[in-house]
Amino acid sequence: MLLNSAEQLYDPEAKIFLADRFVRGVCPNCAYEEAYGDQCESCGSSLNPTDLINPRSVITNAKPILRTSTHWYLPLAKYQKDLENWIKNHQDWKPNVLGQIQSWFDQGLKDRAVTRDLPWGVPIPVDIAVKENIDALGKVLYVWFDAPIGYISATKEWAVSQNDPELWKLYWQDKKTKLVHFIGKDNIVFHCLIFPLMLKTHGDYILPENVPANEFLNLEGNKLSTSRNYAVWLHEYLEKFDPDALRYCLANNLPETRDTDFSWKDFQARNNNELADILGNFINRTITFTNRYFDDKVPKIVSFDTLDKKLIKILENAPKIIGQSIANFQIRQAIKEAMDIARFANKYFNDKTPWLTTKTNRDKCGTTINLCLQTIKAFSVLFSPFIPFTCEKRK
Repeated sequence: MLLNSAEQLYDPEAKIFLADRFVRGVCPNCAYEEAYGDQCESCGSSLNPTDLINPRSVITNAKPILRTSTHWYLPLAKYQKDLENWIKNHQDWKPNVLGQIQSWFDQGLKDRAVTRDLPWGVPIPVDIAVKENIDALGKVLYVWFDAPIGYISATKEWAVSQNDPELWKLYWQDKKTKLVHFIGKDNIVFHCLIFPLMLKTHGDYILPENVPANEFLNLEGNKLSTSRNYAVWLHEYLEKFDPDALRYCLANNLPETRDTDFSWKDFQARNNNELADILGNFINRTITFTNRYFDDKVPKIVSFDTLDKKLIKILENAPKIIGQSIANFQIRQAIKEAMDIARFANKYFNDKTPWLTTKTNRDKCGTTINLCLQTIKAFSVLFSPFIPFTCEKRK
């Protein structure tokens, strides 16, 4: 750690130094007017509060002034080359993540303060302050320096609750363990640079295997904001709809590489046109036909024709194809592949015309319905990552 003094923004009305998120202003890189003091949510640039144009205090809306304060810094600049070499070994990461990291490298990493002047937070130990001969009053740890350490300490606490205090090491120190960070794009800098550097310099911990960060999900064209009560509150949603309907819609619309938008019109369309008209329709017509023409019993397979074999081949390959997309964090692709099989299943039912073969070729009709029922069983597995509650139902 480095100990440096620097000029910081100070709110003369609130009489407090302003932490990063307590300052807003114009981004110097893209001119976004609501950039935070540590990052611009529009272009993704990593910032310092003093970089902002026309900064203002979020607390009082006052124009901040500059005052000198002493803090401990994480020497990011010193380790840029090490971090660059580490990232080079992870070129399979999502392009939006690698692009944002590269933009920070291109700008040159800057040392980042890991303490703040705040009346709340985890205080700096007095012995450290005395050793450095500075006044520790009001000095606390920066939340994004402290929070990742909490991931480890929470695992330790859990291990103790399991009566196996050493179990946490399996998650954080075992070389066979794969550490994956599921985050939003505004936290990429912390999980791809700051936290990995902390782990790397300590030396006893594994580093992230992947950081599949998503972009932002907007709501009806505007940014989600819980503070402004502009959000879909889950407890209210569940009073009217099943959880799987929302899971399916969100899985189809995940902001995996770019910002996306949730709308109730799209929610309605996906439920009606896909879950009901494609997946639900195939299941309903198969079960109804079985009940009517086979006394609610599974008919026997007699022989396969070319179309039967094609359906079987698709179902055999589906777990590997869908599973690989999920393993690559391509959830939208995975759910598309699953629904495409449902589309083919409907086409299979239509092309096999069981309403005709039940009169002209009973064995052929029985084979068709048997394979349709097996397809439904396969769907209960293939769709379980997306609509788990529905897939658990038996009737």
